[in-house]
Amino acid sequence: MSRHALSVLVENNPGVLARVSVLFARRSFNIDHLVVGPTEDPKVSRMTIVLNVGDEQLHKVTSQLDKLIEVIHIEELSDPSAIRDQLWAINDNGPRPVGAMAAAWA
Repeated sequence: MSRHALSVLVENNPGVLARVSVLFARRSFNIDHLVVGPTEDPKVSRMTIVLNVGDEQLHKVTSQLDKLIEVIHIEELSDPSAIRDQLWAINDNGPRPVGAMAAAWA
């Protein structure tokens, strides 16, 4: 098992976060960190999800995420600086990391 970070673009609709969370819970995957925020497009939100799973489990969960109607795009973030950049893009209060999740990747 290893740490993986996913950047998931989703439609900004009520209940999307719940559907994504349930998907992980049904498969007994624990989400280590989760940050959700709007993008430049008010119809789209970005979820940055960090989990500790094996490669096969990661493939399964991304396949299941891709089947959700509200999911637009999934990208695995492998570079720590890319993860920090994603977290900074979510924060609209200035150039600082978002909480403990950003600190974990700093």
